[in-house]
Amino acid sequence: MKQGRFILYHNNHCLWNDVLVMESFPQRLLGMLHQSGIPRQRAYWFPRCSAIHSWGMRFAIDVVGLNKKQQIVAVHRNIQPGRVLHIPTAASVIECEAGYPLPLESWQGCNLQFIQKEVSYG
Repeated sequence: MKQGRFILYHNNHCLWNDVLVMESFPQRLLGMLHQSGIPRQRAYWFPRCSAIHSWGMRFAIDVVGLNKKQQIVAVHRNIQPGRVLHIPTAASVIECEAGYPLPLESWQGCNLQFIQKEVSYG
């Protein structure tokens, strides 16, 4: 599974330093179903995705929609378990802890950059 971090492109401010990229069907289907929460600096990025579900989850999440240029096009806060959310303008979505303490809404239109972690074989 790819991992990395997301930064704001214009000022290199790190938004999430532990991003898991959900690309395969099993990763996308299961997502966070078996977790009891999300650590503060972790996010899940779903490339090629404009809709999410929170069926079977036990906690609320915040969802950020990105367009093809990785600009923030939507921010939805406090999505409760058992919901479906579709963001028509999104090419990918990021899920993170509900109540994430950054002013994500004020950065709508800003570009994010994903920086992939180097794989190390120890």
